[in-house]
Amino acid sequence: MVSFSRLASFLPLDARPAAQHTVEQKKIIISSSTRKALWRCAPHVLPMTTSIAILALSFHGIYIGADFASQTITLMSFQIAAKVHEIFIVASLSVIVFHAIRHELLHGDGLPLGLVGSGFNFSSFDFFFTKEFGGGLLNVVTPGHRLRKTGFVILLCVAGLIAALAGPSSATLIVPVSQTWQAGGTHFYLNGSSEDFWPSDVSSDALAVQNMCNGSNSTEVAICPAGGYLSIREHWGRMNYTNFYTYDVPAYSKELSGSRFYWPIHSPASPVPPRYALGNARNVTAFSPGTATFFVQPHAAASALMQRIANKWWTALQSHMKVSDRQVDDRKIGAEVLAAITSVRCTEPQDLLAGEKSVHFPAISGRFNYVEGTSFTVDSLNASAVDHIRFQWVRLPDRFGSVSIGAALESAWNAEKTSRAVVGCSAQAGWVPTSVYTDQYSFWTGWYPWNIEYGGRIPSWVAVPAGKPQPATNGRVAFSDEWLSLLNPNVADTVPSLEAWNPSAMESIIDSSGLADDLSSQDAASLAEAWVEDGQLGISRTVLLESIISSVITDGLSRSGAYRIFDTKGSSSEWPFSMFDPLPDFDKRIIDGRDALQAPSQPQTDITTLRLRMEITGFALKRSLEGALAMVVLLAHIILATGHIIFVMVKRQSSDSWDSISELVALAQNSRPSYIALANTAAGITQRRTYGRLARIRAKPTMDQSDNDHVELIFDGPDRTVDDVEMLCPTCDHEAKSEERSTRTEVKGDEEGSHSVTSHLDQDQDQDPTNTRLEPVARQQWTWPRNRNDGPPRDQSSARHVSQPSQSPPPHSRTGSKERLITPEGVRVRRPAVEEPVRVDHAYG
Repeated sequence: MVSFSRLASFLPLDARPAAQHTVEQKKIIISSSTRKALWRCAPHVLPMTTSIAILALSFHGIYIGADFASQTITLMSFQIAAKVHEIFIVASLSVIVFHAIRHELLHGDGLPLGLVGSGFNFSSFDFFFTKEFGGGLLNVVTPGHRLRKTGFVILLCVAGLIAALAGPSSATLIVPVSQTWQAGGTHFYLNGSSEDFWPSDVSSDALAVQNMCNGSNSTEVAICPAGGYLSIREHWGRMNYTNFYTYDVPAYSKELSGSRFYWPIHSPASPVPPRYALGNARNVTAFSPGTATFFVQPHAAASALMQRIANKWWTALQSHMKVSDRQVDDRKIGAEVLAAITSVRCTEPQDLLAGEKSVHFPAISGRFNYVEGTSFTVDSLNASAVDHIRFQWVRLPDRFGSVSIGAALESAWNAEKTSRAVVGCSAQAGWVPTSVYTDQYSFWTGWYPWNIEYGGRIPSWVAVPAGKPQPATNGRVAFSDEWLSLLNPNVADTVPSLEAWNPSAMESIIDSSGLADDLSSQDAASLAEAWVEDGQLGISRTVLLESIISSVITDGLSRSGAYRIFDTKGSSSEWPFSMFDPLPDFDKRIIDGRDALQAPSQPQTDITTLRLRMEITGFALKRSLEGALAMVVLLAHIILATGHIIFVMVKRQSSDSWDSISELVALAQNSRPSYIALANTAAGITQRRTYGRLARIRAKPTMDQSDNDHVELIFDGPDRTVDDVEMLCPTCDHEAKSEERSTRTEVKGDEEGSHSVTSHLDQDQDQDPTNTRLEPVARQQWTWPRNRNDGPPRDQSSARHVSQPSQSPPPHSRTGSKERLITPEGVRVRRPAVEEPVRVDHAYG
């Protein structure tokens, strides 16, 4: 690419009259003008300032919006801008490379032939795999100035690499893409320790909320274990055991939870926001030993504070970043928080007579694996026949493994009132690390767990030898009787029946699900057979029961310690947060990702600190891995351009000669031929070694310019001596004029033809082979003819023709000397050609 310094020819930098520019004038090759030096550094300014602006925007980041008015045209405009930026970068690099080439040719030891034109080729990546470049590298390994040669090659390679990567790098940093944008964050605080909110034993929590949850309104207060009863009952009441697998399942639930279960559980009249229950039912279409139905749900305390902060953050985002709903695709707020998890496995039903109390319960082998288990006598089973279901919690001994609690469900008695179907279930509860987010599909309709780390479940589990007592919290959360009573309180009878029935919360939920349908109406020998007669593989009722128990325990456990984040005075719907004190500059701090809440004064052991992060989705420029790599490319160009500017301004020497192919051809045409160094290269070059011939530019005298005002491209021969043939130049070599020179021309008649007289070099000079130089035959305007009919015009009046002095003088040769056909017959003393470095502020032709 041609240097932008060529634009100087269009500007009035030369005060000479315009008439003088009709023919080529002598030119200053190396200028010490500060104005010209600044102008020749000008091509760096635009790409450098653009790159700095791009780097600043990419490093700091800028959010543009969710969409453009005309997205196709706008993105295309960004791509065009990236391409223009690439062009300016390559132009800037060409200024640097051309400066280095001129510097080596004019002041250095020279450049290999293969690298003389590298200023035109470095931006093509394939140039570095050609013979030109490979031949130029041969010179690097030769002795002398290796550090300087290596430096030039490194500069050339770096410039080529930057030129090749400038386009992709500019596009990466300039063209925005739709991506997530970090839109803020802050720490928030829970009034209590980790054990207060995620206990391994919920006994203390039950005692703390017993006064607030010991009444008929316990199912309506969010901080109570049964606070989600109404929402859970409403959910399971919309389906039954035949359709709960597929009923009202969102299309994206599989993506979010890896399961079919994904629905929000609400807390009425409470600041606790909806929290999604995610889980999966035990596979009923295939043999699945060891598996169980499980549910995971975010913690109520963390979700409540996150919801409060989210509302204030959205207000701050709209005012601080000046964005609206239409400028944001998705809004996601999340934190790393432990979530409640409960797995449940139930046995197949068994028919028990009035006096039988032995029930089968599953056991847990190891950490999570459910096995068949054994029978356990449940003394609390009621022997009286009733027309409704009964549910009760059962404490299982250590032989059942790390089971948190057992449960037994009794169906309504058969028509003969002699037996009922009984199902035994085992549940294991705990906490798992999760990322809790807002619902990105329906903003702020609830909070759901994601990135669930099942292997990080707590409390931790340790194998206990057989016969040793099992710790109450070994791999499980321990439930006290008081807490279980708060989880399953008695509720109003919402389903009228023939007899008075005051069901518990669990019994009401199970009844509303249709699981308590009258099994005696089935055409089966027993209630147990009727239980498994319908559904997939006959276990649909059992899996529905597992799902109900798991969802209830998980929701109750997730409310542990929730009372601690409120000032529980007055109505629960108006409870203020106990640790929510925004700082005066809350809006700016939370958008910047700094702590926006006042840190509590309590000891760190008495509080729990969590980090909340905000993200939005839209077109943006921000830091990324690929962006960092692109920044390195632009930064490398800035460093090179800055170094070049400093070098030029310190040296105060600049040049714009030979930065086009035409000028380089003109220089070669006006230089003496290199018959030895470049032998047999007129038709092409195939040898790498030829590309390694050193070339340099020096000032030399000519017939017309005897004061060394002429510059030539000079090549070294194979023995690293200057490949220069000195021509006859009487006006240039005054000493040669004083030596004897005779010219003898023999002119024969027309019938005899004509022959040229040969020239002989000085015999003494010929004895020294190191000083021997080829002296080609000089030419007149016409070569001497072999056929007289083809000869030049002659004076027919003369019998013997001699050269006419009135004949036009011969043209200048590429050596700058006037060539003659007739060469001296005598001997002449030859001296080495005179050459000198190019001078500063000196004009050359």
